[in-house]
Amino acid sequence: SNLVENLRYGENPHQKAAIYSMGQKLNIKQISGKKLSYNNYNDIFSALLISKSLPKNIGTAIIKHANPCGVSINKNKLKSYKQALACDPISAFGGIVACNFKIKNNLALELKKIYLEVVICNGIENSALKILKNKKNLRIIDSSKLKDANLNNISSQFGSLLIQTTDTFSFSKSNFKIVSKIKPNFKTLKNLIFAFNVCRFVKSNAIVIANKGSTIGIGSGQPSRLDSC
Repeated sequence: SNLVENLRYGENPHQKAAIYSMGQKLNIKQISGKKLSYNNYNDIFSALLISKSLPKNIGTAIIKHANPCGVSINKNKLKSYKQALACDPISAFGGIVACNFKIKNNLALELKKIYLEVVICNGIENSALKILKNKKNLRIIDSSKLKDANLNNISSQFGSLLIQTTDTFSFSKSNFKIVSKIKPNFKTLKNLIFAFNVCRFVKSNAIVIANKGSTIGIGSGQPSRLDSC
């Protein structure tokens, strides 16, 4: 593994941190803003996993503390951001917005309205970049050269490595068996698959409520499913 950079500190100020690449280049490019922190990287990786699981060049995901707090696959790029934000605008404050498409002026003007730590784009227009560069301390990441790869997730504790493959499988109707008496129509099933896709990136116990290709509620990380709901 190769050292990418030493970070200012870890999850908390008393922890040391660094980022290493596992033999290949980390193909995301920071094009503006101050240095990335450990928590930024942690959130960026979560954001990229969700964002790249959405249809090509479609979808917005908003992440806070490695959990999605709003996701939308509305084909209208501005609407997809607005609907993702509407899911939980309070949690979105100080979070990360990941756009699985090229950012243009109209969206940049909206992104400028709230405090964000990081904006991830799949390319960005020069005029949109100028707008976002005016936001003090906002980090802008271009992920357009990121390769979709079936890499392993590795957790290291007590001198051991816990390894599993990443959960990036692209779901389709054929992957699901309907066991309920009432069968969902095509529209409902499409929404269920979207909700299921988002749900796997939410810390358990996880509940995702979706409507028209957008999340309207995400309950994450509660010991009780009822509390999550």
